[in-house]
Amino acid sequence: MKAVYVPERRARPRRRRRPGRLIIVAAAFILFLSVARLGFEEAMGVAARHFLKLERVNYGVLEEDLPLEVFIAREEQPLIAPATGTLVPVAPPDERVPAGAVIARILPASPPPSGPEIMEVKAPFPGLVSYRTDGLEKSLRPDNLGNMPFKELKRLVELGREMTAGSRVQGGTAFGRLINNLAPLTVYAALAGFPQEWQVGKRVTLKLPGSGEEVQATITRLQDEGEQKAVLMSITGWNDPWLNPRRMEVVAVLNRYRGMVIPAASLTEGAAGEKGVYVLEGVDIKWQPVTLCGRVGDRVAVKELKEGMEVVVNPSLVRWLIR
Repeated sequence: MKAVYVPERRARPRRRRRPGRLIIVAAAFILFLSVARLGFEEAMGVAARHFLKLERVNYGVLEEDLPLEVFIAREEQPLIAPATGTLVPVAPPDERVPAGAVIARILPASPPPSGPEIMEVKAPFPGLVSYRTDGLEKSLRPDNLGNMPFKELKRLVELGREMTAGSRVQGGTAFGRLINNLAPLTVYAALAGFPQEWQVGKRVTLKLPGSGEEVQATITRLQDEGEQKAVLMSITGWNDPWLNPRRMEVVAVLNRYRGMVIPAASLTEGAAGEKGVYVLEGVDIKWQPVTLCGRVGDRVAVKELKEGMEVVVNPSLVRWLIR
């Protein structure tokens, strides 16, 4: 067999890749990303400045309130007509009289032959005269107001019918009241639960809705009635709005926070967890630490801000505005 001769092939020399080309491509890619990022940040900055919300800082008071329906008992006594006849008031309504003063005279319709033609009703103690009565003067007293369950108390008050004395009175019936307006009155209110800081002896501010008038009450009893809780409070220095009603809608002030009032959404945290806000100073936005005084709903009262400053309400956008 003949051997076949195969000529030997020479290997081609490999071309060396130039490293400069890779560097140029990588640099170009990095440059592209940088430009794209700068463009993105610039666009986000423009959008952030457009949607940025500012609010001017003002000093104010935030209140944490608790609406209450209070039932009222006063130190009072009904004025009873000694005979049927004509009522002749002597003391004007809402006037304070001393003990023994003549409040009214009764001209009997049928005076007895040996009896007086005019009968007088005198004040048994110093007090305020009222010619309005609801028949509950003896049933609701400061010393027994908290002794009946809430439902029974509510039903009793609903049975009361306020009446104003006319010119004719019936013997043995009440034509008015004498109220000791210098003695404390007692109020009762049902509660879903006891506020955290309430305890016997604590002073509570009560406000009348609408007028904003305030009185100071002192908690005298906190009681658990099973279905609900209840509080009894004593009020001194009360005035006309408390003179006649048996129940009233009031607001108990649980807390008051004074300071610069801003939206709670404007608060942020610093690196150490401290509270602060972003404020606008000229064209710059700066971070300002604050001290939180209290929060009610979506508002907070803080210190370390000056009235008239502008705070950023949506601080999440600030990152696109600060370089």
